[in-house]
Amino acid sequence: MKLLKIEWIPALLLSACSVFAGQQPAAQSLLTPYVTLTPAGVVMPTETATPAATLEPTLTPTPFAHVLGTGETISSLALGYGLEISEILAVNPQLTPNALSVGTEILIPYDNSAAGEGSEGAGSSVNAISEPLALNVGEPACVETAEGGLRCLAQVGNPLAQSASGITVRFTLRDSAGETLAEQTVPTLLNLLAPGETLPASAYFGTNLPVGYQVSAVLNTALPLDQNAPGYTPVLLKVNAIDPSGQAARVSAVIPVQAADGGVNSIWVGLIAFDADGHVVGVRRLEYAPLTEGEDGQAIKVYVYSNSRAIQQVEVRAEAILSNE
Repeated sequence: MKLLKIEWIPALLLSACSVFAGQQPAAQSLLTPYVTLTPAGVVMPTETATPAATLEPTLTPTPFAHVLGTGETISSLALGYGLEISEILAVNPQLTPNALSVGTEILIPYDNSAAGEGSEGAGSSVNAISEPLALNVGEPACVETAEGGLRCLAQVGNPLAQSASGITVRFTLRDSAGETLAEQTVPTLLNLLAPGETLPASAYFGTNLPVGYQVSAVLNTALPLDQNAPGYTPVLLKVNAIDPSGQAARVSAVIPVQAADGGVNSIWVGLIAFDADGHVVGVRRLEYAPLTEGEDGQAIKVYVYSNSRAIQQVEVRAEAILSNE
């Protein structure tokens, strides 16, 4: 199985990535999710006729959230949990290791700190979840780019009565025979998904796409929001104007002043553009330092772009990233 080399595009500047009803991408693609094919194992002969003992079932490692504290780094987390740095970065593709701030929620794939020590002490206090929250992931919609790549988007919905965070979606690109060519695990546009809301997740696959490719999207992680821990909180923006003009839309808004002692590290603003039929045709996320003085707030003017049909409306959402200090 040959894997394509994929470069992850940071979530801070997401381009439009949707195909809508009635419009086909340049290459015909089937977007029905497929079950990953598992090759049959090779049976090795045993030296004696004595059957091997049945192995006891083991727990499947599951991710959990770690809120970054003062002085902590990806390296120190890897050391503390008995992991490789690459294992942590694999489930946190949105992170920039050299630009982390206190209060950042980092997914830890599993706790290996007690491995080989013959005790359950180090890992027993970790609040790990057995499986992601039961969020809904819609069919991926993909569009081919001018350079021959493929941008895909899937909407994640929260049908539960509780908010979710730490949400990542795994996109898988397969050929016409169902063989996996490449995978990407990406976060949703914002961190916080309240009950009844949806958020898009976007992935990009490189060039040299096969004929008849297939793309599927499944929920990878989704954590319950801990109300007692620092993390994220919604921010209500004052939207002054949304001016759609064909393939682009300009948004004029005001970010309210944040309390100086509120522990806000940054403000994330997410823009979701829709066409006339209500399909997502563009997404973008921007980050701002909090304004802690004044009365009028922080005025912003930003653009979001479509990769296909004209933008009809734009949803503007924001959240504050909190520290634990």
